[in-house]
Amino acid sequence: MEIGVLIIFVVVLAVIVILLLKAGASRTAPPPEGRATELQRVKVRRVIDGDTVIVFDSWNESRIRLDAIDCPEGEQPWGSTAKAGLIKLIGGRHVHIETHGVDKHGRKVATIYLQQGRGSEWVNVNERMVMLGHAWVMRKYYNHLPRNRQRQLNKLESWAKSKRVGLWSTDDPVPPWQWRNQG
Repeated sequence: MEIGVLIIFVVVLAVIVILLLKAGASRTAPPPEGRATELQRVKVRRVIDGDTVIVFDSWNESRIRLDAIDCPEGEQPWGSTAKAGLIKLIGGRHVHIETHGVDKHGRKVATIYLQQGRGSEWVNVNERMVMLGHAWVMRKYYNHLPRNRQRQLNKLESWAKSKRVGLWSTDDPVPPWQWRNQG
């Protein structure tokens, strides 16, 4: 009986994601090149966890922290699922990063964009992780983003919560910043 419920859940989740993709959720064009933050094309070398990756440009490796979101830690409930979700989205692929600065651990903080196919559709990966229920919005660290991007993140998180998508389907999810302070 449990396997049947799981299959139904996965099918419903897939249908919801497909409908959102068709409605254009999280399909935003990246900022034009040459603006204050120029986009850099890189290849994802390794996904560390749901919000940290190692990328490689022509000569250098860099550790990237996805801006304005926080995924569950590896040992935390949903942590390995969030990592798997990011691997599925961008693992081994070429992406574009919009760098916003460097965090206290020396990682570049960035928004990652993925171009879908040869068309002009772009996916904001940070937003997609929130929409799929793999991440919380880090409101404490998103004031540098334009208001419309803040609103979009908030809207996607509210939607994921209301539909009990991803980590929101678990009992009483604990934000990673609280989880880290418990131990």
